[in-house]
Amino acid sequence: MHGAPKMTNDHEWFKALPGIHEKILIGLYNVGSLRNLASGDVLFREGEGDRTIHLLLKGSLRLLKRSGSTTRQVAVCQPGDVLCESRFFASSGTLTAAVATQAAMVLSFPETLLDSLEPSLSAFLTKKLIDTFQRRLQEHMARQESLSAHCDFMTRFARRSIVERTQDYTQSEMIVGMLKKVPQLPMYASRLAHMLLDAKVSAKDVAALAKNDPSLVSAVLKRVNSAYYNWQKKISDFQHAVILLGFNQVYQLVIADGLRRTMPNTPPFRALHNHSVVISHMAYEIAQLVNRQQASMVSTVALLHDIGKSVLLLMKKQNPKLSVLIDLLDSAKLGSLLLQEWNIPENVCRAVEMQDYPIFSPPDQIPANARLLVAILDVSHQCAELIQGASRENLWKPYNEEWLRVLNLRVKDVESLTRDHLLPSLEKKGGALPEHVRQFLKGIHEKDQALDDTAHDAPQPFP
Repeated sequence: MHGAPKMTNDHEWFKALPGIHEKILIGLYNVGSLRNLASGDVLFREGEGDRTIHLLLKGSLRLLKRSGSTTRQVAVCQPGDVLCESRFFASSGTLTAAVATQAAMVLSFPETLLDSLEPSLSAFLTKKLIDTFQRRLQEHMARQESLSAHCDFMTRFARRSIVERTQDYTQSEMIVGMLKKVPQLPMYASRLAHMLLDAKVSAKDVAALAKNDPSLVSAVLKRVNSAYYNWQKKISDFQHAVILLGFNQVYQLVIADGLRRTMPNTPPFRALHNHSVVISHMAYEIAQLVNRQQASMVSTVALLHDIGKSVLLLMKKQNPKLSVLIDLLDSAKLGSLLLQEWNIPENVCRAVEMQDYPIFSPPDQIPANARLLVAILDVSHQCAELIQGASRENLWKPYNEEWLRVLNLRVKDVESLTRDHLLPSLEKKGGALPEHVRQFLKGIHEKDQALDDTAHDAPQPFP
């Protein structure tokens, strides 16, 4: 405790509080503890459980808060401000630290003292708390408005840049010529793809197509008996294959096999193909939670989503001297144009073209007929990256929560969707999954056991 000297305007900290009655200042001085801080000194740190009311008399303080692995400034306190972490900041979470930005002077009081002070002192500190809160709230609202305007501008800028950069693709002889050189999907795969893109198609319809198309049956049996699945006994009957794998597995097998036949059998193409198959299985399981009737259609779209990257690989292979320029082309737009060449429905082409929009755009900026497809593709990629060990910070994008809400699922985040729904559903399928998908899922178990987590990243060869 200090004595009770008569306060005069010679005191520097007294000047920081003009208009305050001298009696109140003497009372605060007598019950408080005066502390001088040099620039960079810390008033309190995270984990110290600071339960003190601080009245800033001189200088300024930066208030910091931790978010994941990042520490950011949330406010700057000026002379006359009062801060109390437990009361004032309870709604915004625990502060990491309060740090002096210049020489500062603070008068501090135990929080428990606030209720026992004489009414004039308690009222003064309470009013200062409220005033500081209101100022911070106004600053926060102004900052939110500014950030919202910035986000809107950047979204429009990104969309406009993509449109302007890709609108002349159909006028490019090189691009148009390359797209026409890409082999068409085999007839059986093309017919099946169009059937699956119709949400009303039934398993019975697909079975009828298979019976009337020997090439489809042959493709399924050849594939299901390959090292892709590693069955111990040979499967010689189409219906047996369907029973073992399930109709959706057969759908994906046929479309994936058809896509594989359109591209060279080289490691880069195999890696792209394997990635698309993984995303397709994940998209199917997510669609089962969202809309079962569209699950097969969604898995087919996921198989097709990276076809534009394959086109880029083809262009670079045939024009190696132009590789640097080819890398500047938009693979999503190329994929959309190729699917149009294959007469794939318009909403699928739009979804493939806009698959990267969730990085910079909220869902309401995407056409309604493609929005759900884009959302499932985006969330499927996040789930795949989580399985590969990506952290929440590395997955963060400004509109992640909005895109997850498009799915209308009762999950709070992608982590719980992956852990509680996606992985259990895929693991139940066991041997019905392609070998490289099983290896992909096995990778998370190896990492959980602190084993080598790189082996499953290698692309699996086609049989």
